[in-house]
Amino acid sequence: MQIDNVMLDQITQNIMGVVNMVGESRQEMIRQLRDVVREGVEHFDLVTRDEFDAAQTLLSNTRIKVDDLEKQVLELEAALAQKS
Repeated sequence: MQIDNVMLDQITQNIMGVVNMVGESRQEMIRQLRDVVREGVEHFDLVTRDEFDAAQTLLSNTRIKVDDLEKQVLELEAALAQKS
C-alpha cells in the first residue's frame, strides 16, 4: 500500500495548525506526530519499500529455482520411465 505524499502533507499541515492554536511548541508537536505515525505503521504491520523490494527479489529468485528443480524432476522421471 502506497501512501499519497500530498495527502500526508495536507494532514500534517492541518495538525500543525491545530497545535499552533493550542500553543504547543513546534518541535514537541513534530515529535508527537512522528510517534503517532510510527505507532500507526506498526499497528498495520507495514514494511518499508526496501524491505518489500528485497522480499520481491528473494521470491523471484526462489521461483526461478523452483522452476529449475521442477524441470530436473521431469527429466529424471522421463529417464526412469525409459529404463523401465
